[in-house]
Amino acid sequence: MKHRSSIALRLALWLSLGTCVFWVAAAAISTTVLRSELEQSFDESLRQSAFRLLPLARRELGQDSGQGPGRREPIPRMEFGPRSRDFNRRGPGPGGFAVDQEQFTYLVYDTSGTILVRAEDAPETLSELPREEGYLFVRGQRAFAFADRRSDLSILVMETSDARTRALWDAVAGLFWPLAALIPLLALGIWLAVRAALRPIERLSQDIALRNSANLAPLVDQGQPAELAPIVREVAALLDRLRAAMEAERAFAASSAHELRTPIAGALAQTQRLGAELGAHPSAARVKGIEQSLRSLSDLAEKLLQLSRLEAGFARSDQCVDLLPVLNLVERDFQLSPSTGGRIKLVVDPAAELVQKINPDAFAIAVGNLIRNALLHGAADSVVCVEAGPGAVVQVRNHGAVVAPEILARLRERFSRGPTRANGTGLGLAVVDAILSQTGGQLVLRSPAPGWNDGFAATMHLT
Repeated sequence: MKHRSSIALRLALWLSLGTCVFWVAAAAISTTVLRSELEQSFDESLRQSAFRLLPLARRELGQDSGQGPGRREPIPRMEFGPRSRDFNRRGPGPGGFAVDQEQFTYLVYDTSGTILVRAEDAPETLSELPREEGYLFVRGQRAFAFADRRSDLSILVMETSDARTRALWDAVAGLFWPLAALIPLLALGIWLAVRAALRPIERLSQDIALRNSANLAPLVDQGQPAELAPIVREVAALLDRLRAAMEAERAFAASSAHELRTPIAGALAQTQRLGAELGAHPSAARVKGIEQSLRSLSDLAEKLLQLSRLEAGFARSDQCVDLLPVLNLVERDFQLSPSTGGRIKLVVDPAAELVQKINPDAFAIAVGNLIRNALLHGAADSVVCVEAGPGAVVQVRNHGAVVAPEILARLRERFSRGPTRANGTGLGLAVVDAILSQTGGQLVLRSPAPGWNDGFAATMHLT
């Protein structure tokens, strides 16, 4: 059977995938915005650092003393380490981001391009010092240049680490790692929500699955969602039409079979009387054939009547019934018949459990059909063994030819017969199987019979 995926699984997968896609898209947009904010923050940090460092450099160079620019003495080249004074400190930058000034270096130079002050980790030479103010890239790093018109000094502040990139990736990780952690919980939540939403469909499916020829009770649309209520009403209407059609068919079959019994019995009696009157007349053989045909027709009408009763569900019983007296009664009827007397052997095990919830008439019909089949299709004049127990089991065995497995598998079907020349309707085992199905039992057919080298065994498991 081809495997079919469930709606719940499809919905859960697609909803989880859609949620993840939207989350990734939102995180990507947030990353773009965050990158822009980080760029502005780090650029502002460079700018503010330049504004703070240049006055300190002027003080160290002596330009904040009383000397004017024209009287400036030669100033020795000075170096400031990355941890000197308060040049480097950690504090919040614009936008609330923590800025570590050890992540950049600086150069102070004059208009002629001579480097006057530099940090220890600053490059000693540059191919070209910037002549314009603003943001730029130096050796692949972000930098900011600022010129002081009063002192003719300029400062270049450059980043020396990948803090900008690391901050961006830390922020991106903060956006995406929760997604990886929440995907299983998200999928589980969606699965549970979808299952809860589809539970009315499952209940409706189970309710419909319980409907069969023996159970055509109407469906109830109370408590069903608005989407399912029309379906429930249509299925209920279909069941009503089906119930009416089946009841009409059962009534017709039962009435026909019942009405046919009397004329068939009358015709059979007249045929038997005619055969007795003819005696050794050549036409007596033909009369005998007519009698046999009428007997087969009578058996067929009886089986059809039994099936019509079974389709109405008469085999079930709400109360436990002792079936041993019924079994004894059926065995005695066969023993009293001139054609079958002495051929039935009944054995009741002390551990037999024959108190079961089954209609006694249905049990008598089932046992009678099994015994009749064993007598009809078994070896001539052989004994039919009827064994009850141990447990809720009744087994009927007879000697005869072994039945092939492929034929054995079809004997429960209506009008199915094995390779036999004996008269029969092909409905006996079908009736027994229907009775046990209604009562929760099981019919097991085996050939050869257990413990024998030949024969056939039909076992009724009543529970």
